[in-house]
Amino acid sequence: MKTEVAKMDDLEFRRALLADPKSNEAQVLKAIANDPKKQAFCNELKLLNQKMTDASQISVPDGLAHRLLLRQSMAAHQQSRSRNRVIQLAMAASIAFVFGLSFVFWQQSNVLSLSQNAIAHVLQEGDYALGSNEDISIQQVNLKLARFGGEFTSQVGQVYYANFCDFNNVQSLHLVLQGESGKVSVFIVPHDQPYKADNLTEGKWTSQSYDLSRASLVVVSELPSDATHMKEKLAKSLIFSA
Repeated sequence: MKTEVAKMDDLEFRRALLADPKSNEAQVLKAIANDPKKQAFCNELKLLNQKMTDASQISVPDGLAHRLLLRQSMAAHQQSRSRNRVIQLAMAASIAFVFGLSFVFWQQSNVLSLSQNAIAHVLQEGDYALGSNEDISIQQVNLKLARFGGEFTSQVGQVYYANFCDFNNVQSLHLVLQGESGKVSVFIVPHDQPYKADNLTEGKWTSQSYDLSRASLVVVSELPSDATHMKEKLAKSLIFSA
């Protein structure tokens, strides 16, 4: 028996204790009794084994399973709300896009003619432009026309008013000139594609338009003869660069 115990080296001892810290084999017990280091190692393993046993026996708190299920349900609900929010935002963006297109198409389908817009502009402004009495030179007018690439090549008569305006969402030049019998409103509306020139009488106002290469000329007057004369006069003098 002593021979067998003597043959049990440290590696065999450790293997035996790691397999069973409470081993009662005679060789193991003999080795522990004869070697303080082996005894200390055995005690450490027993303490560690006891701690693991105690940890495994900790009771589960009451309601833990319910709380875990509730937390999982709340997380799933939150994810669902987030997905619904994304879907709602996407739908709102789509509706806004469709509405925007519809509004553009509605605007395009309800665009007034050149003469209709010109008369509406004059009525809306009232005496603001027609009541002006400035003395504006042809050079000053051409400086403003240069923004559109245009100019008058000859005198156009007395200019009482010259300023930019919004003509159906297009920045245009608004002039008030002296006609044969009274003041005449003139609009020079730049564009890339030609408008359809038209004539219109609405109430006391007569509007006549004329298409040029890069703009339309619209004249509004209380007298049809003034509108016709001014349109023909300006059409011959107004040119645009290529």
